[in-house]
Amino acid sequence: MTTIIIRPTREKRPYRLKCRFKTDPYPSKERLDREKVTIAEKFTLDMHKQGWEHDPRYPFNMTGPFPMVVPVTIRPVRTPTAREMFQHVKNGARFLDKGENTASIVPSVALSEYWEYEIAGVFVRTAVLMEYPDPHEEEF
Repeated sequence: MTTIIIRPTREKRPYRLKCRFKTDPYPSKERLDREKVTIAEKFTLDMHKQGWEHDPRYPFNMTGPFPMVVPVTIRPVRTPTAREMFQHVKNGARFLDKGENTASIVPSVALSEYWEYEIAGVFVRTAVLMEYPDPHEEEF
C-alpha cells in the first residue's frame, strides 16, 4: 500500500530539463540563434504535452559544441556457466578472453561531421510524480 503525503499548498517544484540538437560544424552566430529559438519552442511544446510548464523566470541556456555521438545499444555478452562449459572443456575447447572492447572512440569537435548543442530550461509541474519500486527493490 502506498501512502501519499501532500502539502496543502502543493507548490510547484522546478526541474532543469535538457535536450540536444544536431547542427553542421562551425555554424554562424545568426543561424545558431535561430536554431536555439526554434528548438526551444519545440522543446517547450513537447514538454507541455507531457504536463510540464516552462518557468518564464529562468531563460533557456545553451551550451556546446559537443561532438555528435550516435547512441548505440550495447548488449552484454552472455558468459556460459561452469556447468555449461564443462562438456566443451572436456572435449578440448578453450574459453579465452578475445580482448574485444565495446566502447567507441568519439572524435574531437574539430573532426566531427556534426556538432551537438544542449539547451536547458527550467520546467515546473503541478501533478504529483510517483515512483514505484521495481519488483526486485521491494522489501518483504
